[in-house]
Amino acid sequence: METSTQNQVVEKLNQLLINYQVHYQNLRLFHWNVKGPFFFVLHEKFEELYNEASDKIDEIAERVLALDGVPKGSLKNILTNANVESHEEVLDANAMVEAIVSANSIIVGNLSELLGAAEVEGDEGTLDVFTGYIQEIQKQNWMLKSFLNK
Repeated sequence: METSTQNQVVEKLNQLLINYQVHYQNLRLFHWNVKGPFFFVLHEKFEELYNEASDKIDEIAERVLALDGVPKGSLKNILTNANVESHEEVLDANAMVEAIVSANSIIVGNLSELLGAAEVEGDEGTLDVFTGYIQEIQKQNWMLKSFLNK
């Protein structure tokens, strides 16, 4: 893989990393602050989701490093470059679920761009690691939308 190739894939990985970090923080806030009749179900689900997001953040950063890049994880980079909205601490349960669906849609877009760049460059390692993410997130969104009756 050429240096310009790595730069394109690393750039897409870093965008994904930044968006996942905002998503993770939202999930933590939702876990802490969910209230109402679905508290027990959502509190547990949000914990599951933020644990999964944490693992993905680490995997993304490690892939950046494997491509000789630098993971963009500073608060400055996150706040400046995130496409996923950072939410307030207090939202109703449905708004929390809707926020997750929205973030997931943005992340699927990031993944599509990443996989496109990796495919063009023949980066089999990136393709192997991240192809399954899309299917997983789409299934997660289907379930979350079902919760919302959408």
